[in-house]
Amino acid sequence: MNVDELVLIGVARKVRGNKGDLKIEAMSDFPDRYNGLLEVFVRKPDAVDPVRMKLEKSEFVKNYAVMKLKGVDSYDDAASFLGSEILVSESERVAPPEGTYFVDSLIGMNVVNAAGERLGNVENVLSNLKQSILLISSVDGKEINIPFVNAFVKKVDETSREITVELIDGLTEDSGRNREHLH
Repeated sequence: MNVDELVLIGVARKVRGNKGDLKIEAMSDFPDRYNGLLEVFVRKPDAVDPVRMKLEKSEFVKNYAVMKLKGVDSYDDAASFLGSEILVSESERVAPPEGTYFVDSLIGMNVVNAAGERLGNVENVLSNLKQSILLISSVDGKEINIPFVNAFVKKVDETSREITVELIDGLTEDSGRNREHLH
């Protein structure tokens, strides 16, 4: 399997008990996704390629997942997996709720205005407590920062990988100037 087709869902942080269970730091907003997994890909910290491994159990308990890898039956066996990334194939990714998107699915999307004119591509998405900001690398080489809110983002088409935005006067011209004052 191509590594680009895998999605990180956790990192092994602690051994739980002496029978080989691992406590996994959850990297998903969907706790139920850990319940009943049958296999995962595991990439140890010193490895380049992940290895497909069967699971004897997988469940979400309080704020972490617990996984038991098949053939890992002792504390020492489990300890050898600490720091390992736990991944699943893209096809097993939990779909986000309607109207929400994974950050990595937005990065690289083409951004156009309401008239269909190309503005640039999404380079990154910054998040804070109130809203996310799309960082757009514009066609003229400047950076445009667009709040990811309904007032500006009118449509996200994941199939065509295009975001339609409606900008207000001054948003694109002021983006770079305001940023310079923050340094």
